[in-house]
Amino acid sequence: MKENISRRTFLKTGAAIGAGLYGLAYLSSIERPKPLKKLKENALKKSMIVVHGDVTGSDRNEGAVIKEMVRRGIRALGNMEKLVSRGDRVVIKPNIAWDRKPEFAVNTNPYVIAALIELCLEAGARGVKVLDHTCSTNPRPSYMMSGIEKASQEAGADVRFINKSFFTDVKIPDGKALNSWPFYEELIHLEELDVLINVPIAKQHSTSRLSMALKNTLGMVGGNRGLLHKDIHPKIADLNKVVKVDLTVLDAFRTLKRNGPTGGRLEDVDNSFENARRIVVSTDPVAVDSYGATLFGLKGVDIGFIQESHDAGLGDIDFRLKGFEEITV
Repeated sequence: MKENISRRTFLKTGAAIGAGLYGLAYLSSIERPKPLKKLKENALKKSMIVVHGDVTGSDRNEGAVIKEMVRRGIRALGNMEKLVSRGDRVVIKPNIAWDRKPEFAVNTNPYVIAALIELCLEAGARGVKVLDHTCSTNPRPSYMMSGIEKASQEAGADVRFINKSFFTDVKIPDGKALNSWPFYEELIHLEELDVLINVPIAKQHSTSRLSMALKNTLGMVGGNRGLLHKDIHPKIADLNKVVKVDLTVLDAFRTLKRNGPTGGRLEDVDNSFENARRIVVSTDPVAVDSYGATLFGLKGVDIGFIQESHDAGLGDIDFRLKGFEEITV
């Protein structure tokens, strides 16, 4: 495991830093004026793909099925080459919050991450980094127990721990509940990466009701994250005004229906074909979460942060609005 060695001194001087890609930068806060490279709408075959995975039968290997689901979803959306160009630097941000094994549906499934790494490298990426700001002081148990560290390294990625000194306070444009918040530098600086892929898992959450794409942004920030849980719904929307995700891949192969976000009981996990066994791929995190809510018997409008994010113009709450397709592997 390597420590993060990205640039640590952005905004650590006593004077303003010049313009360039970032616009004006100030002593304690910056605004990131434009997103990373985005898949163009006219390059997409559909705006959302939901892949169902049938693992019935003794001859079906779960890991192979999950990886094929991811590949089929990306292919149906328009192929990874439309997002990742040769020489690009890619960061994949899973949920690795807790030291739980994959069958507990608390962290992103490692096979989903491995498949995305392989696709990015096949598209010509210069390198792929995998990282998350876990919920424990020591991230190593979560990285290891989740299976993500091993699977990512075997697939060819550089797996990183968050370095606590690499957070930068960022001004939030039109923040409703937050004016600024510390963000991890490598996830917001255009000179550090070209493509950001958000890969959450679908699970119940005791505070926000659900945790999926938009909520996964909390693993991209620092500060006292406990303070974000008061009035969490507009705060989630505010955080997503800063982080510009290029692609969202929701792991709903297993879903945690109760006792989230930490889980720990297999009886709380749904792995049925009727309500789970799915991978959702889209460039719209609001639409992803709105679809994900249906797996819990809810609608997007029932979840505060989904509605807040839609109202803020961060995506469409109607996930069928621009093109929707379901396929089965």
